[in-house]
Amino acid sequence: MLQDFSKEKKMFFSLPKQYVDYKPPKLHRGKTSWYISYYVKHPETGRFRLFRVKVNHIKPVRERIQASKEIMADLQERLSLGWNPLLERVAPRASSPAFQVFDTYIRVKEKEMEAQSMHTYRSYVRIFKQWLQGAGFTEQTLICSINESVARRFMAFLEEDKGVAPRTYNGYLSFLVTFFDWMQDKGYVQDNVFQKIQRKPKRLMKKKRRMLTDAELGKLYAFLDETNPEYLAVCLLCYCCFMRPKEIALLKCRDIDVRKQLVHVRPEIAKNDNESFRTIPNSMMPVIRRLDLSNPGMYLFGSHPGEGGNFTPGWKPTAKKKFSDYWASTVRDACGFPMDVQFYSQKDTGITNMLGEGTAINLVQKQADHSSVAMTAIYVGHTGTASDELKKSSILKIESK
Repeated sequence: MLQDFSKEKKMFFSLPKQYVDYKPPKLHRGKTSWYISYYVKHPETGRFRLFRVKVNHIKPVRERIQASKEIMADLQERLSLGWNPLLERVAPRASSPAFQVFDTYIRVKEKEMEAQSMHTYRSYVRIFKQWLQGAGFTEQTLICSINESVARRFMAFLEEDKGVAPRTYNGYLSFLVTFFDWMQDKGYVQDNVFQKIQRKPKRLMKKKRRMLTDAELGKLYAFLDETNPEYLAVCLLCYCCFMRPKEIALLKCRDIDVRKQLVHVRPEIAKNDNESFRTIPNSMMPVIRRLDLSNPGMYLFGSHPGEGGNFTPGWKPTAKKKFSDYWASTVRDACGFPMDVQFYSQKDTGITNMLGEGTAINLVQKQADHSSVAMTAIYVGHTGTASDELKKSSILKIESK
């Protein structure tokens, strides 16, 4: 119970207050009728509403008195935890313990979502639970106790105390809106308390990474060619084949066709669930030929616990996070890269460089698995060099002196 928490602890969540949010149960003994009365505040009008529980049917009187005490104790506990019978008319499961509802949601989604998405969902739920516990929630606190005030305080915690980036903030918010939509549909809550919270504007979510220069690319590939050829292949799949970290992590040895110079991105590992084939450039083939492709069923880059730099094949796939972790722990220092040069900078750099050398935009679009040419066209001109064709433009109709 919340009363057991240390008084020194900073509290955000407050229990419903007796005589403010509810009036405690009371036994009335009449000549012809015995009943228990209690009051709860209507969530919309703010007025108290009377409820009665008749106990006449319990006999003899001695047992009626004992049963009444037990009923009142149960009502008092439920009311003190936030239960309100008025809510049950629109949310019949509002008196369910909050943490049990969280666990139910995760179990349901495990049957529907991909493993990587579930990893993210579990992380969001774990952080939300931890914050709720720190704010005074217990295993017995009811789901109806999570009101808009609690929701706003949690989002403020993410932004101010945890210091999450705007993109991460919006990720949490999107998840919680979806989660509470599900609870509303299942009758756990009356309203989606996260629905009114504003997302961070897109201008705050601009990518904080830049492309690599030719000199940096040369330094990177020279270092990896000597120290970690498997991770070099990871980097080239990102730079030349424009593959996403998740797609690279879930590649199997059979997905590499050395003869045709193709990488098969299976629909079950693709971001958009669409099958695609990426061309392996000639200059990349020497690196691909160095890989061990002898076990077709193995993941090309396996999971090897305790070996942060080991990207050899394995029967379990490596986590996509391992690519950026190795970049941060080893590559950045070895190559002297600043913080804005990140693992995924290679994809931006590769697309821009391929367009810059004159490759047809529709071919680059196919290689990058973009949904439209317009998306690929965003990368045109990112090199910061002037166009010779545009220099010759004569749209300004004045004579030069």
